Amino acid sequence: MARLPNQCMHTMVDGAQCGSPAMRRARFCYHHKRQHEQFIAFSTDRARNSRTLPFTLPVLEGANSIQTSLTQIMRLLVAGKIEHKTASVMLYSLQIATTNLHHPAWEP
Repeated sequence: MARLPNQCMHTMVDGAQCGSPAMRRARFCYHHKRQHEQFIAFSTDRARNSRTLPFTLPVLEGANSIQTSLTQIMRLLVAGKIEHKTASVMLYSLQIATTNLHHPAWEP
C-alpha cells in the first residue's frame, strides 16, 4: 500500500500501516508520536537501572502483538528470568487485552 505524504509512518506488529494523518512537521500521528516518545523515555530510564530485564513487550495493538507478548512472557518464565507473580500479572493483562479486542471502545 502506498503511503500518503502526510500519513503516519507507524507500522503495526502485523505489518499494517497506520492510516491516520501525521502531525505537522512530524512523522507520526498524535497517538503514535506520544507512544514513541514514551518508549524512548522508558528505554532511557531502563538503561539507567541495571536491575531491569533486557526485554521489551510490543504495544498491544492487535491479536498478533498479544500473541508475540504471550510468547515472550512464556520464554522468560521458562528461562527463569521472570518471577511467577510478575508473569501472572502480565498474563492476566494479556487476557484483558484479548477480551478488549472483541469489544473495542474506539473505531479502528
